[in-house]
Amino acid sequence: MPKSRQEQIQNVLFDFYRNPVARVSMELIFSIVAVIFFAIFAIRPTLQTMSELVKEIKDKQILDEQLDQKIASLNTAQSQYQKFNSQFYLLDEAIPKTARLVEGLKIVEKIASENDLVIQGITISAVPDELSVATADKAKRDSLTFNVDVVGDYLKIRQFINDLMNSRRMMIIDQVNFSLGSSRYQENLTALVRINLPYYRNETAADTIAPAEAVSKTTTVDETILDEQ
Repeated sequence: MPKSRQEQIQNVLFDFYRNPVARVSMELIFSIVAVIFFAIFAIRPTLQTMSELVKEIKDKQILDEQLDQKIASLNTAQSQYQKFNSQFYLLDEAIPKTARLVEGLKIVEKIASENDLVIQGITISAVPDELSVATADKAKRDSLTFNVDVVGDYLKIRQFINDLMNSRRMMIIDQVNFSLGSSRYQENLTALVRINLPYYRNETAADTIAPAEAVSKTTTVDETILDEQ
């Protein structure tokens, strides 16, 4: 009776595995597989360490590039600082570390005189602390508001305002109110100019007048004070 195909295959395989060469081949394959298996587990920590080192090197390269950029920026800033160092005093004149109220009022008086205007009065919202000089770590920008009442020609009043805004000491013109008055011989144009005088003060320094009181309380400056300074 002829054997089935499956039985034939089984017989062939049985004869093959009984052959010593086949047994050696299978043992060699298992040995190779075992070596590869254990090699992977043995090399894996080394591969992880190498990967971490490569990542660390890349991160340090990026950090090194960033440091180079910062060094270049510092060199540029230093060159610019040396270039404009002789002009830094203009910043202190524009916005000083104290209010320098009398100095500001003298500038206003001088500009009014140059434009043939008469100052009828000056009112100030508060008298600032001139003794405390602002430091770099505590400096806070503040401003002092005062009103100047001048009489004169419209074009001269307009030039007066332009000169104030172009003054080396920064002055911010908030508001200008015009009114027309008359004397015995001629009509006079009066302008009430509200000026903000920026300056720096220490943030921890107490204000001379509380904010609620500053709105209602004003101080009138006599022109003789300016002449005495």
